[in-house]
Amino acid sequence: MKKLFYCNLLLIFILAFRVSLYSQRTSWKFNIKTPENEYFNDIIQTQDNRFILTYTTVHSAPENDGVASVVLLSSEGDVLFENHISHLNRDLHINNIFDSTNLIYLIGSYSNKEQQHRQAGIAFYKMDISLNLLDSSFYDFPESNSLFALHATAAQDEFIIGGSYHIEDNPWGSPFFYTFSHEFDSINAIVFSEQAQNGYFQRFHKLTSNEYWVVDVLKRRYYHFDSDLLLINNYPIPSYTPGSFDAKWDSDTSFYSVGKILKQQSNINLGYNKQLHPFDTTGSISKHWHISDTIDFPAFKESIDFNNKDSIFIGATRNLSVQNPYFAQQASWFIVLQTDSLLDVRWERFYGGDAYYVMGKIISTHDGGCLIGGWKYDYQNSTTNQTDIILLKLNSEGLLVGNNELPETRMHEAIVYPNPGTDALQIRLAVQHPKALLELFDANGRLVLSQQLHQKESRIAVDHLPKGTYIYRLSADTGLLESGKWMKM
Repeated sequence: MKKLFYCNLLLIFILAFRVSLYSQRTSWKFNIKTPENEYFNDIIQTQDNRFILTYTTVHSAPENDGVASVVLLSSEGDVLFENHISHLNRDLHINNIFDSTNLIYLIGSYSNKEQQHRQAGIAFYKMDISLNLLDSSFYDFPESNSLFALHATAAQDEFIIGGSYHIEDNPWGSPFFYTFSHEFDSINAIVFSEQAQNGYFQRFHKLTSNEYWVVDVLKRRYYHFDSDLLLINNYPIPSYTPGSFDAKWDSDTSFYSVGKILKQQSNINLGYNKQLHPFDTTGSISKHWHISDTIDFPAFKESIDFNNKDSIFIGATRNLSVQNPYFAQQASWFIVLQTDSLLDVRWERFYGGDAYYVMGKIISTHDGGCLIGGWKYDYQNSTTNQTDIILLKLNSEGLLVGNNELPETRMHEAIVYPNPGTDALQIRLAVQHPKALLELFDANGRLVLSQQLHQKESRIAVDHLPKGTYIYRLSADTGLLESGKWMKM
């Protein structure tokens, strides 16, 4: 009997160790922090569960400027290989990554920023799974064209590449749309050269009819092209503001989308839709996140992803600065929402708040979790404008488990801002916590304020309190427990 007891105890210990080890492997943090500026470009998960990250470094020495880096990470966030690419002393960005069984394809853009981003074009790179360069090819735009933006996607046996450039001295951006083979041979192209306003083709999908669905994110219109890239028609995109659209297709005819809502009530921020037809918006499911006094903006590159429609991940930045998206002197957060197939939010979480964070992309990972990538500007501890790359691999509940690195990038289920503040506290509760108790303590530990919160967004007057440092605590029987310092100026 005693022997059976110890065997069972040993089995429990082994199972607990395995669960702990699995938890550690399903979440981690990764940071690239140097004295230079690093700009996030893209990240994907490969078929064998590793990750490939691309970013561009802007050096203080101009001759080393615009170097594009490719990093292969293990499933646990360890660096396996890296490669650094440059092209003709141009400003090079690897915009998109695609992988097959034994090959990695990189599609990027280059331009001469000393010449107002003229002398631009499309860069193609083919690498093996150890990031050794196998082939490269370059497609130059007309030399006088100034590149504005570029994005690519893979469709069957071709790459679809679009973007926008200024033709000669035309102040309006002309959207372009190219298709290339996997051998980097140009198949077809179209450029809208006569523009009365800025255009930018950013989202693409090849329909089963071999026709193309293309989104101009600045004009907020769907474009329908035939297989020869002849325009069939175009249609308005409702609701979203220019430049904030992303889509994830779930069938041959329907897709989910995310954007910043365009309405008179500007305090309604993120919207997400399920559209049942490529161009007809009739019958769409439309939801919005919440009403806010901050600018909450979808992840710049890709803001929605899923492997299972009942577990949709949406990524955004809370408190983005539109005027200064890289170097704002304000706290911000990564936001992650998980919804079901009807876009009802199950949970939401916030990450950061100690610096200025901007999300670039969110991807749904093969283990049921997600990974978010972006940049961070530590304005409180930096004397220069300098951004760092940050990746957070989260488990299926959005948690960072079993990892003590980068302790400053904390996960929150409620946030308190502005910090420092003056006459009022703004408090945002995550959707899974509909109410909470707020307690505020002074420097001597005395309770100076206690108030029940019954809304997701609350504004608490504190003008009666003297200046100084306080400790706040937010708690609820739903499992919420958040605490931290708040300073009144």
